[in-house]
Amino acid sequence: MLKIQALHKVFNENTINENRVFSNFSFEVKEGDFITIIGSNGAGKSTLLNIISGNIDCDEGIIELNGKDVSNIGEFKRAKLIGRVFQNPSLGVAPNMTILENLSLADNKGKKFGLGLGITKKRIPYYESLLKELDLGLEGKLYNKVNLLSGGQRQALTMLMAVMSEPKLLLLDEHTAALDPKTSIKIMDITKKILKDTNITTMMVTHNLKQAIKTGNRLIMMHRGKILLDVRDKEKSELTTEKLMYLFKDANIKDDLSDRSLLI
Repeated sequence: MLKIQALHKVFNENTINENRVFSNFSFEVKEGDFITIIGSNGAGKSTLLNIISGNIDCDEGIIELNGKDVSNIGEFKRAKLIGRVFQNPSLGVAPNMTILENLSLADNKGKKFGLGLGITKKRIPYYESLLKELDLGLEGKLYNKVNLLSGGQRQALTMLMAVMSEPKLLLLDEHTAALDPKTSIKIMDITKKILKDTNITTMMVTHNLKQAIKTGNRLIMMHRGKILLDVRDKEKSELTTEKLMYLFKDANIKDDLSDRSLLI
C-alpha cells in the first residue's frame, strides 16, 4: 500500500547545523494497517509524515502509494490521496469560515470546481448526520464559525474532514497532544470509531505510550532515523509501558524519559 525505499534526508547539509535524519531508510505499510509511531525527540517521526505527505522533499529515495511513485508529486496533488491531522487543532480547518463551509470544502476535495455553488443544500442533512456521530452537539451549529469552537471540537471536525474524501492514507501527527487529558481521550475515541467505520490505512505519531499500545494493530519505535522496534497484532498486545520504557533506556534514548506524559 505504502512503500518507502532507500530514503535519504539531510537538513543544512555541509554546515555546522547539519542534521542527517534518514539514511537508506526503508519501510512498508500494508493496506488497513493502523500504525502507532513512538520515539525520542528528533527521531524523525514528524519528518517521516512530512515527507510522505510531500510537505518536505526527500533528497533521495522512492515513495510509492498504491503502486504509484509519488516521490516527485507535489503536496497538493498527494493531498487527493492523503488526509492529515496536525497537533494544532486550527491547522486542519479554516477558522474564519463556518462549520458548513468547512465541511463543504472537505466534501469537494479533489473534485473539479465549476461555477456552481460551493455549498449544496441537499448535502446539509448528510453533514448533520456526520456531526451527530461525534456526539459534541455540533450538528446544531452548522452556521457557527469554527474559531468559536473549543480545541477538542475543532480537532474532531478536522478528523471528520480528513476522511470525508476517503483518502488512501491518513496521517495523524500527535493530534491529541495539544488537548487536555479528558478531551484527548474523547478525540481518541472518535478517532478509533471513524477508522473502524472506514478502515483507512493510518499512521499516528504519539508520545503517549499507553495510547500507542492500546491503539491500532502495529507499533513502531523510532530513534535517529531508524526503526528499533516493529511489532503487530498479538506481539503488540503483549507490550506494556514498562517494557517500552526499558527499551527506551536500553537504546540510550533519554530525551523523553523525563516526560511523564509518556505514561498517561
